[in-house]
Amino acid sequence: MLRLNQKSLISILLSFVAMILVGCGGPSATTTPPPTYSELQITRIQDYLSDIEKNAERFADLEVSVAKGDWQEARNIMRGPLGEMLMDMRALNRNLLAKDQPTPTALTRALTDDFLKIDQGADLNSVTVAQEGFRDAEADFKAYLNSLPELS
Repeated sequence: MLRLNQKSLISILLSFVAMILVGCGGPSATTTPPPTYSELQITRIQDYLSDIEKNAERFADLEVSVAKGDWQEARNIMRGPLGEMLMDMRALNRNLLAKDQPTPTALTRALTDDFLKIDQGADLNSVTVAQEGFRDAEADFKAYLNSLPELS
């Protein structure tokens, strides 16, 4: 009977050793490289950025229209070329890596709010309110451009 207990004890001990060896012999920890931009993403981002910068040239025309109180022209600019610019900004944001999206997305929303403030100035026939919205829009647009990641 003593032999049976010794055999059981040895079996348990060997099972325990095997379990430890299997547990320690798993795959080695590998680190995944940080996500990077693909060539296609870089091309899309650069294309959107080119269109954004082209439409942003109309900020000067918007400033003149606001200063004159030419609300129809200001709205045409905001809904035309600057509206396209906002759509391109949103599309560009979707092509950014997840870690790079929050700030540009927030600034795109802020720019939309700035255009709404200019529109509110037009509704109130208030050049002062519209100019404040314009200054905010310019600042948010510059911040947006500065928030974009460097692509290489």
